[in-house]
Amino acid sequence: MFRIIRDEKGFLLLTAMIFLFFITHMMIAASAAYDSHYRAYDALKIAAVDQTKMVLNSIEEDREDVNMEDLENNH
Repeated sequence: MFRIIRDEKGFLLLTAMIFLFFITHMMIAASAAYDSHYRAYDALKIAAVDQTKMVLNSIEEDREDVNMEDLENNH
């Protein structure tokens, strides 16, 4: 093992393997951070859509209540 590291080709192989390990680790960490980041944005988007639906439904219910009151007052 040490004989391989002592020559130039062995050292380059070891250096390339270490470099590959660190690059792979950084790529996995970056992709995990990216995935986590966009999961949070998706959750916020779903919450905002749900809130918008609730607001629109409450506006529609208020309109129906006002229309029913107008009909009752006119008759």
